[in-house]
Amino acid sequence: MAAQPKTQIHRIDLNEVRRRMKDLVFVDARSATALSRNPLQVPGAIHVPIKNLDKAMKQVPRNRTLVTYCT
Repeated sequence: MAAQPKTQIHRIDLNEVRRRMKDLVFVDARSATALSRNPLQVPGAIHVPIKNLDKAMKQVPRNRTLVTYCT
């Protein structure tokens, strides 16, 4: 069995987001209700409610840094 890459979790600020935009995958983890209240999203973000994130990880690209956000 191949070793799994280590997961690192840390916050990044807006300046880092701007510098690394092409290397990032954004996941909007808000519920459908929260999204309907405020439909603004990062352009190109994938909407996956936090309660479904484990199941949806197969659809998220593994070769880029994942950035999740919610309200």
